[in-house]
Amino acid sequence: MYTQALNTSEADDRSVEDAGRAALFQARIDAEERIEPNDWMPAAYRKTLVRQISQHAHSEIVGMLPEGNWITRAPSLRRKAALLAKVQDECGHGLYL
Repeated sequence: MYTQALNTSEADDRSVEDAGRAALFQARIDAEERIEPNDWMPAAYRKTLVRQISQHAHSEIVGMLPEGNWITRAPSLRRKAALLAKVQDECGHGLYL
């Protein structure tokens, strides 16, 4: 629902992963080092991260929807501008992710 290809079989995304690389990756995680998007990581780990980021982006977009309904009902132009800024901010967070 939140990402694409979650219903693919495990055989599709299984690749021969070097045990040494996986051990080095785990050592970096244990040392609390920063892992960048282009760094090597196990396929299952990357898949989980993409899913979590997708869920976070979805929650940002859904978070702006109730606020958007109140824009036309704002009692003053100042409050309308504040609501527009809040909606724009939430939308930007969702698009950034």
